[in-house]
Amino acid sequence: MKNVFSRLPVKNRRAVSQIMGSIVILGIVSSVGSVILFNGMNSISAFTYDLSFHEKSKNEIHREDIMFEHVRFVPGDDNIEIDLLNIGTVESNISNITILKIDTQEIIANWVDVEEVVPVETNKKIILDSFDILLTNGIVTQTWDDDYYYYVDANAANGVAKYKISLTTVKGNFFTTVVSPFNT
Repeated sequence: MKNVFSRLPVKNRRAVSQIMGSIVILGIVSSVGSVILFNGMNSISAFTYDLSFHEKSKNEIHREDIMFEHVRFVPGDDNIEIDLLNIGTVESNISNITILKIDTQEIIANWVDVEEVVPVETNKKIILDSFDILLTNGIVTQTWDDDYYYYVDANAANGVAKYKISLTTVKGNFFTTVVSPFNT
């Protein structure tokens, strides 16, 4: 029996070798990839150049960070010692401090002007004394170990009072912590 396709001459065809195919694909990918890479680098460079025109102080706002290390309520007195640590990358200038007794919403210190500079990676102790703090309880100046300021309910003594301390910097940032007297 004769093959139907026997009339068609069979040619000896060769395909592109795997090595040549890989080299061609590598050339295409590297040329397209380099175009994308250089375009991206130009965009990043343009963005960085654009940021350089913004006001320096506005850029520094986001680099400011302060941590409350310790807050000490001085027993038998109405002073507060606040230890701060600047963990940001720029110098911080504390402008004012506010202290609020959380359970009664009593303002203990209302926007007390401090004007303290905290250099980068250093700590600073701020002492608020009787001229800054209003511990009056209606009659006379009190102390931190007085039941009214130490407990949530002075009559029942059912819990320790908590105070919210907020400080504001010259750049407009504010930092807040909640503390209770005598580390309880």
